[in-house]
Amino acid sequence: MPARPIHPASDELLAAWRTDPAAGDAAFMRGLLAAPGSALRACLREQERAAVLDLHFGAGLAFLQTWTQFEEQRGQGGAQRLHYVAIQPHPCTVQQLAAAHAGWPGLDARAAQLRQAWPPLLPGTHRLLLDDGRVTLTVVFGALDEELARLEAPADLFYLHGRQQDFDAAASDWNPHACKRLARLAWTGARALVFDGEATMAALRQVGFAGQAAAGALAMRYAPGWGRPPSHVAAADTPLARRTSHARHALVIGAGLAGAAVAERLAARGWRIDLIDAGPEVATRASGNHGGLFMPALARDDSPLARLTRAAFLFAARHLRLLGGVGTHEGAAIAGETCGVLQFGRDARQAQSFEQGALEWDYPARYARWMSAAETEALLGMPTMGGGYFFPEAGWLNPPSVCRRLLAAARAQGEVAAHFNRTVTALRREGEDWLALDGEGRTIAQAPIVILAAGAQARVLAQSAALPLNAVRGQVTHLPAQDFPALPVALCGDGYLTRPYQGRICMGASYDRDDDTGLREASHVENLERLRHMLPDIDGRYTMPSTTDAQLQGRVGFRCIAPDRLPLVGGLPDMEAAAAARLDGVTRHPGLYGLLGYASRGLIWAPLMAELLAASLEREPLPLPRDLLAAVDPGRFAVKGAATGVASDDDR
Repeated sequence: MPARPIHPASDELLAAWRTDPAAGDAAFMRGLLAAPGSALRACLREQERAAVLDLHFGAGLAFLQTWTQFEEQRGQGGAQRLHYVAIQPHPCTVQQLAAAHAGWPGLDARAAQLRQAWPPLLPGTHRLLLDDGRVTLTVVFGALDEELARLEAPADLFYLHGRQQDFDAAASDWNPHACKRLARLAWTGARALVFDGEATMAALRQVGFAGQAAAGALAMRYAPGWGRPPSHVAAADTPLARRTSHARHALVIGAGLAGAAVAERLAARGWRIDLIDAGPEVATRASGNHGGLFMPALARDDSPLARLTRAAFLFAARHLRLLGGVGTHEGAAIAGETCGVLQFGRDARQAQSFEQGALEWDYPARYARWMSAAETEALLGMPTMGGGYFFPEAGWLNPPSVCRRLLAAARAQGEVAAHFNRTVTALRREGEDWLALDGEGRTIAQAPIVILAAGAQARVLAQSAALPLNAVRGQVTHLPAQDFPALPVALCGDGYLTRPYQGRICMGASYDRDDDTGLREASHVENLERLRHMLPDIDGRYTMPSTTDAQLQGRVGFRCIAPDRLPLVGGLPDMEAAAAARLDGVTRHPGLYGLLGYASRGLIWAPLMAELLAASLEREPLPLPRDLLAAVDPGRFAVKGAATGVASDDDR
C-alpha cells in the first residue's frame, strides 16, 4: 500500500500531549513512574532482549523514561538490549521534541541522542540505533490502524491509550478486531499498560489479555486460554524468554558489501562468524569498484522500490556515521563524500514525472528537492541535460573501504574468523550443521547457520542454483581527475559520475549480457557517451581520453540481479522441492539464508538488509513492514507463476 505524505504534529496537539491530565506524554510518564511501572521492570528482568510497542509515542517522553529504566536494570543483570517500536501518525519535528523535552531535565542526555538521530518526516519505518546499539528505536510514521496491521514486531510490553483519537483522529477504537492485531504481536507472557482505558479492557479480554486496574493504568497480561494461530509471533508452547533456536554461530559466504555488513550486524548481537571468500581480502568482486553512489529512488506512486530504498538509504546514512563517518582525508573511516547527488531524468518524460512527484510529495528539503534545468546549470556551472532531483545528504563511497570498515567493526564487537582464498563449491548438511566444502571436498568451516552473500556466485551451489539470479556485466571507466571541471556534487542519470578520489573519477556503467571479464573499448565508448548526455558541453571543458588508449583505466564487475530488481533477503527456498510438489507454498532449506540480488544498490541495501536478517534470526522486531518483507523474501520466486525473466537495470 503506497504511503501518504506525513503531516507533523500541530502545536495544539503537542500541547495536549504535554498537559492534558488524561492524555499523552504527561499521563504516561506518571503511569510509568507509578505502580504499573513494575510491569516494565518485570519485562526487563525476564528478557535478555526486551521489546516494547508504544502506540502513542507523542514526543517520546515515555520512551526516554523506559530507556532510563532499562539502563538501571541492565546494570543489575537485566535485559542487555532494548527494542522500542512506535507508530507515529503525526510525528514531531526536532524543534517540537526539544520544546517537550525541556520540561524533563533528568532526561537531557538521552533526549539529545534521540533528537540527533531523529529522521526526516518521511512515511515508513525508520530504525535508529542508540546508546552504542544497546537501544534500538523503530519508529513508524503513518496511520495507526494501517501501520499496526503491517507491523512485524514481537512485543513483550504494550503501551496503549484508550483514546487513540488523541494521537490519530482517523484511528478506530480499541474494539476486538483492532485488539487482535495486538494479540498477533504478543510474545509469551506479554504485558499491556493501558492508560485511560476502562472501555478497552473488555476488548483486550476477548483476545486473551487479563488483568486488573492499578494506579494510573490498567496492567494486563497476555494469557489466552486457547491455541494461537500460526500468524501469531508466539505459539502456545513458545518459551517466555525470547532466544534463538540455535547457537549464535554463522558461516557467511562472500566478503563483499552484503557479507561484511551481516558479519557486523550479527557480531553486534554476540554472534561468532566464519567469513569465507574466494578472494585474498574483502571486496574483490562486485563490491570492488573505485566508487559508487548511495542514494534513494523516488516514484510518484511510492512503489515498493521507492519505499525500500527510502528506508535503506536513511538507515545506511545513519550507520555510516556510527561507523566513523566518511571523508577523503587520510585516516577517514570510510572513503567517500556526502556531497549530494544530482539525479537527472533519463529523458524528458521521466524529468516531467520527477517534477510532478516533487510537487505532490513535498519532500523535506534535507531528503530531496526538485531543481529546474536552470538551477542544475547554475549548480554545476555548465549546461546540463535538464532538471532533476537533488539529494543533499546522498553521495559517493569507495565500496572496498566500506567493507574494510564493516569487517573491522565486526571484529571489534565479536569473534570473526576470515577464510580468504577459499572457494566454497558445495554445502552439505550434517546433523544440525552446514559444512562449507572446497573443490576437493575439504571442510572450510561449519555452523548451524549459513548466509549466502556471494552475489551471482551463489548460482554454483546446488541449494541456490535454481534461484532466478543473473550476472550482468558492468564496466566502469576511470577518468583522470586532473583538469576535470570541479563539480560540487556527484551525478546520476543514464549513468553515474563520482567526484575525484585518489586522482580518478569513476564513470559508468555499462550493462552487458556477456561474461567478458576484460576491459573493452566499446564499453568505454558507452560510458563517455553517458557523460556527454548528462553534460552536453563537457568536451569543450575537458579533453576526453581516447577510448583506444591502452592506458585508459576501468574495472569490470558483475551485478547480481533478480527479475524484479529487488534483493533476496531471508530463508532460501528449496526451488526443486517446490517445483516437484507443484506447491503454491514455500519449502525452505533449514538454516540457509540469503543476502542476494543487490544489483547496483549494494551501498544502500547492505546495512538495512543485514539488520533485517540479523533481527529475524534473533526474533526481534523487524525494520520493515509485512508487505515489504514479502517483497524481498527469496520465497517469492518459489510460488507458481513467479517471473523468471530479467528486466533492464535502471540502477546506477
